[in-house]
Amino acid sequence: MDKARTTLVGFTLIELLITIAIVAILSTLAYPSYQSFITEARRGEASRELQNLAAGMEGYYANNDSSYKDASPTRITGSALTEHGYYSLAVTLSNNNQSYILSATATGRQANDSECPSYTLTSTGKKGPAATIDRCW
Repeated sequence: MDKARTTLVGFTLIELLITIAIVAILSTLAYPSYQSFITEARRGEASRELQNLAAGMEGYYANNDSSYKDASPTRITGSALTEHGYYSLAVTLSNNNQSYILSATATGRQANDSECPSYTLTSTGKKGPAATIDRCW
């Protein structure tokens, strides 16, 4: 009597554990790089929103007797936060309400960005802080 030999197809427990270990190691190495990439990608929001706020400030100046008096991010853009809330916006007036410094400070998940925690833009177009212009702007 010939008995047909049956072959079982599948994975052994050792093969499965090795695969899980490899995936875990790759995930451990890739996650910090991914987080760094996301943090850098969010930086564009700060510079974009500061430039939009600066344009709004010029319109505000023209509509308010050539003065920035009482200007604020809420009055200009409707919010003190950037579009996705990664930065808080502020306006500092100087020179008898004739000039300003706009600032964006990282908040929420973006607050962990130690390289570019804040941005500034003046009424003359000067970007800052000076030490981070190349990396951040």
